[in-house]
Amino acid sequence: MQLPENCIFNQRECSKIYTRKRPELAIIIRMSYPLLNKIKRLLHNTIMMINVFFIITLFLSYLSAHTSPQDMWILSFFGLAYPFILIVNAGFVIYWLFKRKSLFLYSLITILLGWNHLSNTIQIRFSQKQPANPENTFTFLSYNVRLFNLYNWIDDPSVKDDIYTFLLSEDPDILCIQEYFLNVEDPYNNSRNFHRLHNRYSHIEYSSSNNRNFNFGIATFSKYPIVNKGKIEFVNSSNISIYSDILVNNDTIRVFNNHLQSVQFTQENLNFLDSLGKHNNRRNISGITDIGARLKLAFMRRSRQVEIIVSHIRDSPYPVIITGDFNDTPVSYTYRRLRRQNLNDAFVRSGSGLGNTYIPGRPFFRIDYILHSKKLESFYFDSPRIELSDHYPLKCEFSFK
Repeated sequence: MQLPENCIFNQRECSKIYTRKRPELAIIIRMSYPLLNKIKRLLHNTIMMINVFFIITLFLSYLSAHTSPQDMWILSFFGLAYPFILIVNAGFVIYWLFKRKSLFLYSLITILLGWNHLSNTIQIRFSQKQPANPENTFTFLSYNVRLFNLYNWIDDPSVKDDIYTFLLSEDPDILCIQEYFLNVEDPYNNSRNFHRLHNRYSHIEYSSSNNRNFNFGIATFSKYPIVNKGKIEFVNSSNISIYSDILVNNDTIRVFNNHLQSVQFTQENLNFLDSLGKHNNRRNISGITDIGARLKLAFMRRSRQVEIIVSHIRDSPYPVIITGDFNDTPVSYTYRRLRRQNLNDAFVRSGSGLGNTYIPGRPFFRIDYILHSKKLESFYFDSPRIELSDHYPLKCEFSFK
């Protein structure tokens, strides 16, 4: 005779059914109750302990945004893992609600305590605010083009031309490019698209070169006059920032175009991540240790770089736009340090969705930004889902308040 599904949880039902027909089976079932109850308690307590662990890690991710990696670099790893930790805690909220336990409140309250971090990561917007004076707006676009696919990461020879075509079709008033690359002897330099873009006002700086022909850097293009420009170099880094003072009608703004410290994963690191868990324990530990060391170094270098940029922001006589590839998430010291300079985030002000910008980390990582002074107002923030680089582009419109 088959046992009913609720037999092990319902003593009365089991006794009622089996005491008369199968008294020996009823005795066995009654004897198993203490063991089953112990298993249930053990399972319950284990789930609670795991829940507590992820609540603590969520708090640590919040703390990472307030603590410089120079002082405690380990916290930066929790900030980097924030999207995953958030999802696990949301899962516990659903689990305890399903079990009708008030324990769901612990994860829920912890999530709500980090509301600012959540809103910096996810935006739900059902309508867009309209510019008060549409004729007095200017369009802005920022894009890490990954050297125009120099090393053929995407197996398509047309990628470079597709990037130029996209940029020219968007036709922004101000365009900021990270990981800009120029080969002096490239025949493409004589193409129509190349000249259409480079005939604008431009501010191009190179941080490194393989030889006199291969130049790697960052570039800002503008339809408006660039009346002043400057370069911000970082010690022991191939990354770079530049600022351009741009005269927009009768107002001047200072645009900071940034590419902060990269993690500089090798191809071996990327291959290891793709095949994580398929190696023996010794190789897994070695691979994870190398990746951790690279992340630690990048966290610490970015914390120094952001202090340099902050000092330049404070010295700016004009409203600023801070854009580019920060290589850090919204739950990071880098992001919070910049936002604390009385800056708004265009995604938070006028964007919608997850806001992720780094394609290999989809849908979790937002590492590209457009921040701006509160004297400016942003509209129609968007991140077109084109995959011509390992980043999505960012665009929005601005007006002066």
